[in-house]
Amino acid sequence: MTRFQVRFTGKTARSGPLAFGHANIVRAITLDDDPTRLNLAMVFDVPGAPVDQVAAWLRVLLERHESLRTKYSFGDRTLQHVLAEGEVEVEVVESDGDVLRTAESTARALRSRVFDLTAELPLRLAVVTENDVPRRLVWVVSHAAMDVATCELLLGEWTELAAGHELPVDDSPQPLDVVELEKTPAVQRLGQAATRYWESKLRTVPQAMFPVPATGTGFLRPGLRVRSRAAMGHIAAIAERTSASPSAIALAALNALIAHWTAQSSCVTTSLSGNRVLKQLRRFFGSMAQDALLPVTIPETFDELVHAVRAASVPAYRHSWFEADAIWEVITRVTHERGFSFARDLVFNDMSALGDAAVGEPPRAAYGRLPSVWLPGGPDVEDDPEIGGTLELLPQEDIPTRFFGCLYRLDTELDLTLWVDPGCLDTSEVTEFGRGLLALLRAAAEADLPVKELHSLTTLAPIERGEGWYLSDSCWVELDAVRELVSDVLGDRPHLVTAEPDDVLGHRLVCHLTGPATAADLHARVLAALPGRPTALAPHHYVICAEPPADPLDPVAWTATAIDSSSGRELPV
Repeated sequence: MTRFQVRFTGKTARSGPLAFGHANIVRAITLDDDPTRLNLAMVFDVPGAPVDQVAAWLRVLLERHESLRTKYSFGDRTLQHVLAEGEVEVEVVESDGDVLRTAESTARALRSRVFDLTAELPLRLAVVTENDVPRRLVWVVSHAAMDVATCELLLGEWTELAAGHELPVDDSPQPLDVVELEKTPAVQRLGQAATRYWESKLRTVPQAMFPVPATGTGFLRPGLRVRSRAAMGHIAAIAERTSASPSAIALAALNALIAHWTAQSSCVTTSLSGNRVLKQLRRFFGSMAQDALLPVTIPETFDELVHAVRAASVPAYRHSWFEADAIWEVITRVTHERGFSFARDLVFNDMSALGDAAVGEPPRAAYGRLPSVWLPGGPDVEDDPEIGGTLELLPQEDIPTRFFGCLYRLDTELDLTLWVDPGCLDTSEVTEFGRGLLALLRAAAEADLPVKELHSLTTLAPIERGEGWYLSDSCWVELDAVRELVSDVLGDRPHLVTAEPDDVLGHRLVCHLTGPATAADLHARVLAALPGRPTALAPHHYVICAEPPADPLDPVAWTATAIDSSSGRELPV
């Protein structure tokens, strides 16, 4: 294996703090037990140009975008340091006979290494050659430098350069410029409104869309790619009737099937937002994507659900530009007060329109997609007439959420990948979910349909919750799971957890236990043990008793020996 260097020079060095979304993703990278899952890997076509020309194109990109030549320092606050000059090493890898396969395996190898953001640039490059002629560029980057919207911009710029075209002048803000933009009163007001929005929603949403016991500690998720040309005709018919966007219709279809399977009365989606809401940010090159919290109540019909998703999307995306520390303070406070742990277990990433901001006309089709290796190119889909599309099982990826829907195309075809925790849906059930999604769009194109009739479109049956399951504070909980949670905290100390009917909560979880103890300390310890238990909540009330009763399963007998009681919060629940 040989290497060559790409030197960049002639730019200004500067340092400063991080913008809202940038700080949030760097925080995630530094806290993640495996930060390589936040590396992005891409493979771009090289039209047989010599290595010197490839190096020249790379130099243009490095000098154009400050995020690619930035290092970081971590102390009392995180700072970014843009280099004025330097160099990047590029590996040269000769193909094993299959250029695309060699490029993909090289991308995976480069992605598997952790970036030291303090000591190296957040970028790794390789050129795959065939008989010493460059054929593919492998681009692996830390999420600190680029988000998915930026990946689309990069593809457009690389495609233009590789076609022999000069890039247009770009006056978009650099990451440090966005920091200054976020200091303006208008953006500060947006952030303050976002904090209020998130708090209002977090106080009412269920903690988990998939209240199914966790079956392991890993995050390996098999994938299912759903592609369909016919679905675009069906979506167009629904859009004609509802005046909704194709994206809202696709998300509504996902919400309908998820609510059908989970038997939930609402659906809470964490939708990734690129936050390029201002005109000057349309071609921003960096990392500023953040979460949009999008809850909807499931109505009677699919058309009503489409309208609900469209209506909820507006405030959700408006309030996705925020200071992460302020939102984390809200999450921590609401977690303490509700006694829950927001799972963020349904994530949606609509990338279908991201390429619209790119220069030129980059390819929309792909052999493979992010969060796997992105391999642009390939033919459009040919539908299987039996299901009106194609369903392709994909190798598992390391994805720290239970259901991740990635929507790539809504032009001449629907291109959607679902990454699902096998503890929620196994491979056959995920495949049936894909069939059901295409069937739902086909049926909804003909006429509006009641959501309760989805059982006629899919064999995916709703979860059955028998004895021991309770609806408490909008969350489905399993009493045995709550008891296990409390038992893990209290150990051998005598106690009893019960679920009691409550006009406000549905069911109130009450923990009786022997003293000495303080409810506030118990509540803090229970909350610390709660993450990763999607079918449990912390008790709403703690009753400290002098001694255990003769019948330790009798809550009335426990109450007779009570000496103190409290919610463990500052306010009663």
